[in-house]
Parts: sequence; C-alpha cells; structure tokens
Amino acid sequence: MRRLGEVLTDERMATEQQIGLALKEQRSTGELLGNVLLRLGIVNRKELSRAVAISNDLPFVDLKTTFVEPAAVQLVDKMFAERYRLMPFAIDGENLKVAMDNPSDVVAIDALRRAVRRTVLVYAADLESVMETIEFQYGLGASIDEEVNLNLAAALSGGQIAEGEVEAPVIRLLELIFIKAIRDRATDIHFSPEEMITRISFRVDGIMRGEYVMSRQIHVPLITRIKVLSGMNIAENRLPQDGSIQFKFSGRSVDIRSSLIPTHHGENAVLRILDKSSVAQGLESLGMSQELRSKIERLIRIPFGIVLAAGPTGSGKTTTLYAMLRLVNAMEKNVLTIEDPIEYQMPLIKQAQVNKKIDFGFAQAIRTFLRQDPDIILVGEIRDLETTEMALQAAMTGHLVLSTIHTNDAPSTVARLLDLGVEPYLLPSSLKAVVAQRLIRRICTNCREEYRLSAEEIADYGLAGWPDAGGPLFRGRGCELCNESGYHGRLGIYEIMTIGPSLSELVSTKASIETIKQQAIKDGMVTMFEYGLDQVKLGLTTIDEILRVTQ
Repeated sequence: MRRLGEVLTDERMATEQQIGLALKEQRSTGELLGNVLLRLGIVNRKELSRAVAISNDLPFVDLKTTFVEPAAVQLVDKMFAERYRLMPFAIDGENLKVAMDNPSDVVAIDALRRAVRRTVLVYAADLESVMETIEFQYGLGASIDEEVNLNLAAALSGGQIAEGEVEAPVIRLLELIFIKAIRDRATDIHFSPEEMITRISFRVDGIMRGEYVMSRQIHVPLITRIKVLSGMNIAENRLPQDGSIQFKFSGRSVDIRSSLIPTHHGENAVLRILDKSSVAQGLESLGMSQELRSKIERLIRIPFGIVLAAGPTGSGKTTTLYAMLRLVNAMEKNVLTIEDPIEYQMPLIKQAQVNKKIDFGFAQAIRTFLRQDPDIILVGEIRDLETTEMALQAAMTGHLVLSTIHTNDAPSTVARLLDLGVEPYLLPSSLKAVVAQRLIRRICTNCREEYRLSAEEIADYGLAGWPDAGGPLFRGRGCELCNESGYHGRLGIYEIMTIGPSLSELVSTKASIETIKQQAIKDGMVTMFEYGLDQVKLGLTTIDEILRVTQ
C-alpha cells in the first residue's frame, strides 16, 4: 500500500511542494490529508478518489463517462443506494459492479451482498459523481424526456400563452432542459425560434445536436424565464442582452452564461454552461504527450515574456493555461489573474474578474497588477491594442504573462498581433511562445472497433505520405453510451511555436504567415495535423476528426 502523497506526486496530480504544504497544514489541524488537499484546492474529488484507489490497489471508475446498465440499477433500491452512498453500474455474469466513494466500507459491502445475493465487485469513485448518478438514474433517468413532454403539454393546455407569462410547467421545463444538458456534457444550449416551431439544441463534444422541437407558442415563455433568471430586462426584445444564471444541480453550482439576440422570428438564446465546482486539471489529464508536456513545463519556467494560447472559442485555451499554473509553486511565486468570468478556483492565486460597469477591464487590471509585485499574470484574452500594449509592458519589465488569443494556428498569431497595431520591433523581445490547439472528439471506448483504410480512402484523405496509413486504425461503431455517434468525450491536439533567433528576425520584418510557419517547422514545431495523426495512430480519435478541425 502506497502513501497518498506519494501516489499524487507519482501520478502528477500534485507537486511535492503542494504535498508539503498540505502536510504542514495537516499537522496543525489534525485533519485527514485528503480533506486538507480538497480544502486547499490542490486536487478535486475525482483526482483524490482515483489516488485513494491506486494507493489501495482498487480499480477506479468515472461514472460520468461510463454507461450505467439499467439492469444493474434495478437490483438495488434507491434508499439503499443513498444510505450507503453507492451506485450499481454493471452486471458481469453473477457479479455486480458497484461504485463507492468509500470502497473500504465493509458494512455497506456486506449489506449489498446480502441484498442482491451476488458477488460484489467494488470500484472507487468520487462522492459527487456517485450521488449525482443516483439522483439521475433513480430520480429522472430515462424518464426525463417523458417529463419534458408532460410539462410542455401542461404549459400549452391553457391555449394561447400571454406574452411575459411564465407558469410552473414552463419553469420546470427549463429546469429539465438544464439538467439534460448537464448530464449529456453539453457546453451550450441553443433556443432557436422558427416560423412554426422553436428548436432546442445542445453542443456536445463540439458538435451541435438537435434535442427537442417544440411548438412556437412555448418560445416566448421560455425566453422570459431565461431573462428572469439572468437578471435581464424582460420587456426588452429589440436589443441584444447578456446575463448569467446560477443553477444548483446535485449539490453543486453550475454557472450558465446567457446571450440573447433579436432575429426575424424572435429572440435567439444561447446558454454557455460552466461548472463552477471544477478544479483546474493538470497537463497529464489533458491528453498531452510526454514530449509536449515537457515543452510546456519549460514554458512556465520562463522568467519573463508572453506565452499565448491560441485557438477559436471553446478550444480549451483557458484550461491549458490553468494546467500550466498548476505547475507553479504559488508559495514562492505571486500569481494574479484577470478573467471574464473566473472559470476555475485556484488555491493561493489571486483571481480578479472583469467588471464592465466600473470600467475594470483587462488593460486596467494589468496596470493595477504591476503595483502588486507579481511574478506571473494571467490575462483572460488579448482582444484589443490597449490590453496588448499593457501585456507587452508587463512582459518587458520582468513578468511572465499568460493569455489567450483567437487565431487559427500558432504562426497566424503573429499576424493577429500586428493587425491589432503592435509595433513589429516589440514582439521578438517579448513574445516567447504560442501554444495553438483544438478540441477533437475521442472514440467511444464502449464501441471501439478496428478497421483499415482502403487505397482509395488513403488517396482521398491525402495520406499517401503517412507511414501508418495502411495499418490498423480505430473508429466508434455507435452505441447507447455515445448516442450512436461513435464518439464520447474530447481531447486536445496542439502545436507549439517557440520564438527563437530565426523566427525573431522574420517577425520583426513582418514576414508572411507561410514563411513563419515553414521556419517554425524547421525549428522543430510539430503541426496540429501531425500531432493529430499521432492520436489517430494511438486509437484515440479518427482521421475524419483531425481533418474536421485542421483542414
């Protein structure tokens, strides 16, 4: 049996400095080490549960990415599951697989064995996932769509709904849509009005997926309810509005950012889902190769300059920057962030949020941060010349600045900065590296199958020069877990362009994007496409996915 701290450092979930800090805190409070780690925000519950499982030689299951068999659920009563905090998720012959946050609870295991009269195979899981799955499987489960239909029928039963009127069925209907979206791992919910219908879609794993088609009559009450929850003006329907919703689900807080715009058929609403209980993940959990992790670890040790994460909206840029911050010993470094909004809670890091009402934006925050003796500054986004100039000033005066920028790849970031109005001679001395990325869908492990590309497919894909094109590849067949898509979850593909002497000269002379790209490749940059092909070779994704986001 290995010590918990040893497992956490070996699995790169925490640094030795962080474990040392937690042990020092434990000696003064007498708490369990796991509780101290959670309280300090060093690990989240899932990471802690996995570490405990490894230290006790037990298997770990992530219930959020595991298909729960209905037959297994039916074997155990809901009150029993809640009492002992366990979730049955699969039947293997005469064995029942069950997830528990405390897999050493022999009383619960013995009680379950007597109740089901089967051998119980125990898996470790985090408490939040166990309780959330219990609530969903026993409370809503497969009946969620039926309850949506019941509330929709109740809302429409009174005939024409008056504008601005929101009855209880509409309130429950929207709540169910939120729950369904969260359970399906959606990042966005779209409420789109059309002439005769309103269409509700989820964005799951980066792909839009139609969920419900409802009567056009229900659109205004739903939008009104969204406005009420978001703190918007319910009487205004001619101007765009933005707001936020705090939604409580399974004991955790989910932040939903709402945006409304007027269209020909009514107001279109898009809601972005942010889980406020999330803790920033480490580089190893982002699916990065060891070589890529080593490069990024070197970047966070740069004493001064700017490191940018580049990519479109929703490509995981902020997540990557926070994974980098987890490598920093915040006991020795003064780290400040300005964000809009704060997406992750980080221990020992000073986090501030943009406030447009008092004109406290990115540029104003950087100016203030420079008087706070910072070592590292994280800026939510480089979006205008004022913010860029302040970030450059911070970088040239001995600070490491991390930020995001919306560009297609690493080389085009230079052109974007010049378009913002940055003087070319400033970039070589301050811009140290650009990490460009995309999120691609991961093959569903529940229905993964092997196949080979035909000669025609190799030619069509333009992969004649790829040495592994004729070898065994993988794809998802489609199953209930992945909603017949063949994909479940996402992972990142990356390219890192470090600014060395040769690139510095090209940047200062405003060379073309293609010239900069070719020089970066000569200097050792692996393009996102090439990195993606490595993930295809490992059986993690498909050729189609790589081409979808890079071509």
